[in-house]
Amino acid sequence: MRKIMKRIVVVLLVITLFCAGGIFVFFKTDLFATYRDLWVQTAMSTASHQFLATWFLSDDEIEEILNKYEVENTTNSTGEGISVNNKEQEITIEEISNNNYEGYVVMISDPTSVSLVDTLDGDSGTKLSQTVEESGAVVAMNAGGYSVSRRGGNGTLNSLTIIDEELLYGEENEVYSMIGLTSDGILKLGNYTYDEAIEQGINDAISFGPFLIVDGVNQITDTSTGGLQPRSTIGQTSDGTIIFVVIEGRSTSSVGATLYDLQEIMQEYGAYNAANLDGGGSSTLYYEGKLVNELSNGKEREIPTAFIVI
Repeated sequence: MRKIMKRIVVVLLVITLFCAGGIFVFFKTDLFATYRDLWVQTAMSTASHQFLATWFLSDDEIEEILNKYEVENTTNSTGEGISVNNKEQEITIEEISNNNYEGYVVMISDPTSVSLVDTLDGDSGTKLSQTVEESGAVVAMNAGGYSVSRRGGNGTLNSLTIIDEELLYGEENEVYSMIGLTSDGILKLGNYTYDEAIEQGINDAISFGPFLIVDGVNQITDTSTGGLQPRSTIGQTSDGTIIFVVIEGRSTSSVGATLYDLQEIMQEYGAYNAANLDGGGSSTLYYEGKLVNELSNGKEREIPTAFIVI
C-alpha cells in the first residue's frame, strides 16, 4: 500500500512540475510569444476572464504586451475614393467561416438607408430586438460602447455620440476617434472635435475603433492584434455599398476573430474604409426581424446605439 501511495505521489509531483514548467515556458519566455500575446490580448479584452492573464503575468508584463499591439490611427479618411450613386436598394446576407470563427456579412447597396440611432430609454440602453420591433428595421447591428450606470441602468452612453448633428455625449472641444456617416451616405473615419466633424458633413458618429482600412490602406499589421473575440464591424466599398460584419465567438464552433481577421474580411468584400465596433457580448445582428448570430453570453445586452436600415 505504501509503495502504491509513493508512486501516486511521484506521478502527481512529475505532473505538477511538468505543468509548472510548461506554464513558465509559455508565459515567461518568448518561445511561444505569438500564442502568449494572443492569449493575453484575448483574456484582457473581456470583463470576466482577465484572470487567465493576471494569474501568470504582472501588470507591467501585461501592459507591455498590450502596448505592442496598440493600433494608432493617425490618418483621416477623405471620402474622395467613394462614389455614391442613386442605386436601387439591394440587401444580401452571407454566412462566412474559417478555422477560428463563424459569422455573417450583410451588404447594403444604398448607403443613405443606413443610420445611427440611439436605443436609449431614459439614461439606459435597450435590447436591439426592441429597437427592431419599434423601428421596423430590416437590418440592425450594435454600434458604440457603453457603461453600466451606477443607478442600476444598463447601456449608458460613455463616449462621444452624435445623432442628427446633435451632441448626445462628449465634449465639444475634445478630439475623438470617430466613425461617422454623412447625409449623403459616406462613411467617414477620422480624429475630430465635434465642430470639425460637422464641418466634414458628419451627421451621425460614435467614438470607437480602431480603424481597419482608411482610404484603401490597411491599418492592422500583426495577425494576432486584438485577440480572438466576437466582433462587429462597419465598412464601405468604393461604390458606396455599406458592409456590416458580425463574428460569433467564445464557443466551441467559433472562438472569435482578431482585428487582422476583420481587416481581411473587409478587404475580401471590397471595403475602402472600415472600422471596428463594440464587440464581445454586445455583438448582435438582426436581419428581417430575426436574430441572426449566436450571442456569446446567451442573452441580449442593453445597448445605447445601433446602426439600422429601414
